[in-house]
Amino acid sequence: MKGIFNFIRFLVAILVIGFMIYFAGRNNREKYCKITDITIEMDENVFVTNDVINDYLLDNNLHPDSIKMNDVSFKNIESLLENHPSIKSANVYSDMQGKVFVLVVQRKPIVRVQNGAEGYYLDEDGLRMELSNKYTARMLLVTGEVNLLNENDLYYLSYIIIKDEFLKKQIVQIDINKDSELLMLTQIGEQVEFGKIKEVGEKFEKLKLYYEKGNSQNQEYKELNLKYKNQIVCVKNK
Repeated sequence: MKGIFNFIRFLVAILVIGFMIYFAGRNNREKYCKITDITIEMDENVFVTNDVINDYLLDNNLHPDSIKMNDVSFKNIESLLENHPSIKSANVYSDMQGKVFVLVVQRKPIVRVQNGAEGYYLDEDGLRMELSNKYTARMLLVTGEVNLLNENDLYYLSYIIIKDEFLKKQIVQIDINKDSELLMLTQIGEQVEFGKIKEVGEKFEKLKLYYEKGNSQNQEYKELNLKYKNQIVCVKNK
């Protein structure tokens, strides 16, 4: 008899706890959401701001503010944010009080490409990234006959430049001619005839060696030519 009584007490306790959990969850689902924190992981460029995120959600009718938790799909909000041209990933969640937290990772462009009237960035993953009408990043610029180059080669070259502190500071623009050869413009004004995208590592090592040790007399040159094997041809200013 005592065993049956204890079993009934245990069963009642389980039912009470279950009802409490059910009604607590129901009450929480009836609470209204509000974005209380937006965290943006980025580099020195600012393509994404709190206002950009809020406006983007409003324009697409997915802003969770003043919406019941039961009626909000955080998965849909994440998918929408990840479709934004400047956002790489998004994580959206809430607490039991309806406070909504947004964490986004901004895409990181490494080079701007200007192909005639068409402009875009290539990001750190080698993917195209739309230009922003609210922010312009200052970075390596590629112009000229862009269509003549394989985009993967262009990404490879740009990645090498931006990952090297010296090259990143020195090379500001690359212009591509009709023969698919590259002319690099430097911060100090010298032009670098790079030639085609081949033997890239060797050419950059020659350029770095020249700036570190080669120009001991501090001559001013108009052009440095890296196209020849094991040498740099320097053209003086007239």
